Amino acid sequence: MNRITVPRLRAEAKKQLLSYRRNNARAYKNEAQRADRVSQAGWTRAIDEARAYFCAVNPTKERFMCRLFGLETPVPRCRSARERMIKLGMELTVSESTLYKWREDILEVVLYAAIEAGLIAPFGIRADERDPESQKKPEAKRKQENH
Repeated sequence: MNRITVPRLRAEAKKQLLSYRRNNARAYKNEAQRADRVSQAGWTRAIDEARAYFCAVNPTKERFMCRLFGLETPVPRCRSARERMIKLGMELTVSESTLYKWREDILEVVLYAAIEAGLIAPFGIRADERDPESQKKPEAKRKQENH
């Protein structure tokens, strides 16, 4: 069984969020990036869907998402993530613990959007449905058991 763990899924969502601006920009892509264009476009759509969801539900959380992951402007590399969280907490007048909860919510919603878009299949269910070999094997076993 080749299953993806939740921490790996979260790491992938965070990686895609942090590379959103680069994936969205078309002008500076090299050949390797162009080859992975379908996946990048899917993740960009998933992140856009998550942004639209947060914009409708909680605009402050959507603004936090844009600022934390640098969706519109670059993330300052000279500061640590914790420093940026503290500064964003002061600017948005939200406690630091709430911001950490919001970050987890954002990662979850992005993962849900990616699952819905078919970019990831955390349990391999869709892969099993598409694989005719795996469907034939249980049928063959049932026939053997009946005889």
